[in-house]
Amino acid sequence: MPDESWHDLDAAALPIREVVPAEIAAARAWIDNWQRMLPYIVANRDLPSAALSRAIERFLAHPHRLLDVEREFATGDPVLVRTALFGLLHAGKVNAPELRTQPLSLLTTFLVEGAQP
Repeated sequence: MPDESWHDLDAAALPIREVVPAEIAAARAWIDNWQRMLPYIVANRDLPSAALSRAIERFLAHPHRLLDVEREFATGDPVLVRTALFGLLHAGKVNAPELRTQPLSLLTTFLVEGAQP
């Protein structure tokens, strides 16, 4: 019996947007940064504790560089600290506007979404 959830796709049912090379070039830093951060999130997704994420979120009530975050939480595994931080960024709880135009580095500044820089 055929899968009843299957529907023929109509070209008008889903909008298709062409991404031109110029748009990709303009977003190159953003794409490259996510290529560096996503492996932390995917490979370690269940490892950082909720308490670590909450502590990082509280710490970022004021803007801090990645270097500062890693120093503040130096007693823990630095991979888990980055995983928690990048997870908060992915969830939209933390922001790092310069990631759209600059490469991720120890000097990249993070802050809680909505906080004043």
